[in-house]
Amino acid sequence: MFTTRNLIPFFHFRNTIKVSLLISTYNFPEAIRLCLMSVTRQTLLPDEIVIADDGSDERTRNTIDNLRPYVACNIKHVWQEDLGFRVASIRNKALAACSGDYVIQIDGDIIMGRNFIADHVRHARIGYFAAGSRCRLNERITKRILQMSDYSPSFFNRDLIARENAIRLPIITPFLKRYKRTIGCNMAFWLKDIIAINGYNEDMEGWGHEDIELAERLIRNGVCRQHLKFCAIGFHIYHKERSREFEDHNMDIVHRNRINNVRRINNGISKHLQKE
Repeated sequence: MFTTRNLIPFFHFRNTIKVSLLISTYNFPEAIRLCLMSVTRQTLLPDEIVIADDGSDERTRNTIDNLRPYVACNIKHVWQEDLGFRVASIRNKALAACSGDYVIQIDGDIIMGRNFIADHVRHARIGYFAAGSRCRLNERITKRILQMSDYSPSFFNRDLIARENAIRLPIITPFLKRYKRTIGCNMAFWLKDIIAINGYNEDMEGWGHEDIELAERLIRNGVCRQHLKFCAIGFHIYHKERSREFEDHNMDIVHRNRINNVRRINNGISKHLQKE
């Protein structure tokens, strides 16, 4: 049910919480360039950017370093050796490096709408995590924009998939927050809530469902989910799907933890916090 508690004063949060933007990436420097350039158009900047790099080569590091002068906030580049798809591990390492109270998490192939950070901060509520809206760019437009130094998509682009998700109508967002989907490429949470459940489950390697497993443990630990329909819009750059050979293994972990009502896992962020 919608109540006035849904409407936290924006300027109160803007002045009292520190926001970390966490971006995960792997060997897609053309996309991370467009992603970071979209930070420069934000109506509200994050306090820091923490890039979770799952073993990219020097092209990604060079791209990030070349863009530092254009991005008006500190960029931390957290890298780990390329030993296969280990997004749970690198996100935990990046989270351990975050100094913000509130973390907005995206993938490095997301181009943020200009109100993306402001929308997430405006709807930040104690005891909640949030899933933003996602619109996808098709293969045709992706081939063109990856050759560009910058690109700002909008609802009016022809080459959109799920175009309705590119509509920004924040006035009705508070009435639509009960949608149950969580996508790791556009979500936000309080760092303390992630630490309480020991972060991402590093038993999950290879593509698939680490974001679902994290969200379910947050909910079992008393953190509610809200969906930011029609705001916090991210435009997802097209890419070929990764191998799904470990999907069944990861889904087994999701089901097992669901049955056993697991809230806090063992193989998580704590070991990286100790290093920090």
